[in-house]
Amino acid sequence: FPTRRSSDLEMRREFTETFILRNSVCDAGHEWAKAEDGEPLLVMRNKPGVGIHTQPLPAGVFRDFAGLKTQQQIKAFADKFGDLFNHWCDPQNRYDGTNVLGRPLSTWTEEIGDMRVLVELWDQIKERNYDALKKLIFLTDDGPEYVISTPKRGERMVNLTRTLTTRSGEPIQFRPNDVLLPSRCALQIEINMRLSENKTIPELTWTRDTKEDSGGYHQRIIFRPSNLLAAMWIQFAQAVTEELQLRQCDFCGEYFQVGPGAARDDAKFCKAVCRVRAWNREKQAVKGKPKTTNGKSGKSLR
Repeated sequence: FPTRRSSDLEMRREFTETFILRNSVCDAGHEWAKAEDGEPLLVMRNKPGVGIHTQPLPAGVFRDFAGLKTQQQIKAFADKFGDLFNHWCDPQNRYDGTNVLGRPLSTWTEEIGDMRVLVELWDQIKERNYDALKKLIFLTDDGPEYVISTPKRGERMVNLTRTLTTRSGEPIQFRPNDVLLPSRCALQIEINMRLSENKTIPELTWTRDTKEDSGGYHQRIIFRPSNLLAAMWIQFAQAVTEELQLRQCDFCGEYFQVGPGAARDDAKFCKAVCRVRAWNREKQAVKGKPKTTNGKSGKSLR
């Protein structure tokens, strides 16, 4: 059962979250099949009586996604977080004589590659890696331009002065020889492109309310991503905008947020259960060591 603290956190999240980053996950997991052209195809396992469940998207999943390299890692990711698009391609692929709908390996690798290139760019911006940024940004008489290449889209060249404006429609003012702001603008344009391709749908919904005269509920507008890929791009955009710090848990390796409104800056574990399990593991390790004559762990004294 959830603790009072976890219930309070869930309620606060329900009150304040604008983007509902959740995804459907197949309880039976996934497996690799083959398309008619021989390409690997990731499909949901057909296990009678086993359905799907919906779960929140943990912090930093976009980073996990960008780091996927092998088919085994992709399958494990899908088993944990679900299919990229929450729908299946046309039933044109056959496997063992039956129609099987799935997601080709090439689709996964292209989307992973797109995310990886931009996550690496974001890291270079945060680290003020000017040598790397100068390979992306080119200062011309018409203003700064950037050249970026991803597995899905190939190489693109964009002039920032002609493309980007402020919210009021004014052009961005770039300082001479500056590559940091143009790099941030390039990242913004590329993320916005992917946000527009992977739709997020506004929706009116009910949420709980603590006011006595409200009847227990009130209406609010939320934005629900159409699929897992859309949710990860929103998560990435939120991290860039809010400059959230992500840290890997010392026990389970999952990313979690630290800083104002999240975990403490010196937190090492994503949740209490990981902290307890890490403590138990350390305790068991200490128990396994031989004791000295003074009662402390270490080598035996003769």
